Parts: sequence; C-alpha cells; structure tokens
Amino acid sequence: MKLGWVTVVLLTGMMLPVQAAVNAKLRTFVVNPIYSALISFGVGTSLLIVLASVMAWAGWAGHLRGAASAPWWTWVGGMLGAVFVTMAILAVPRIGAAGYSVAIITGQLIGALILDHYGWLGLPEHPLTWSRLLGAALLLVSLWLIQR
Repeated sequence: MKLGWVTVVLLTGMMLPVQAAVNAKLRTFVVNPIYSALISFGVGTSLLIVLASVMAWAGWAGHLRGAASAPWWTWVGGMLGAVFVTMAILAVPRIGAAGYSVAIITGQLIGALILDHYGWLGLPEHPLTWSRLLGAALLLVSLWLIQR
C-alpha cells in the first residue's frame, strides 16, 4: 500500500515544476505575478467547486461547517499556497525549473524534519535521526550541484 501512495505522490510531485513553468509563462502575458497566481487559484478553485459538487451529488459531501471549529492555524494553508505559487512564478525564470524544484524540495524536507521531530501541527513525532539528517545534507549538496 505504501508503494502505491509513494508512486502517486512521486507523479504528483512531477507536476509541480510543470505548474511553476506554466504559471511563469502566464505571467509574461499578464505581467503582474500576483495576477498570474490569481488566475491559477481561480482555475483551481473552479475545478474544486465542480469536484465538490460531483462528490455531494454522489453522497460524499463532507462537512464544510466543521472548518469553523478547526484551530486558527488550519486556515493558513491557502495563504501558504499563494506564497508558494507566487514564488514559483518569480523564481523559475531566474533559476530554472530544476533549480526551483531542488530548492523547494530541500526546504520542504528541512521543514518536514522539524515538524516531524517536534510533532508540531498535530503530527505524530518522528525523531530526527542521523539518516534523516544525511538525507537533508544530500539534498543541500544536490541544491549546490544543480545551481553550479
């Protein structure tokens, strides 16, 4: 089961540099990176509305009202996504898709190691080990090699 999820996530990850390049290209037409991000989120929101409608029709609606009782910090995901997309629009033309991807992945791993180690944001604790640190160090080396 884990291999299936890892494969799906790997394939999904392959879409991130494509998304970044597409949004950066859109910026060349709309000029402002915020407009490019806004259009990207608008298209994504439209798709999610359609999917949510289909799921509700199929009887798998969920509970949107439950969001009101969620902790405040669960609401910042959209803001973080906006920063992520806007940074991609600005960075990809300057450092390339590979440079952007390895920097984002390295940053994600460092952040994830911290979240895992302390169990922040409701995650189960996964202690920092030498092998995990080595993985992060190797990604830093990869970042340096890609940017050379």
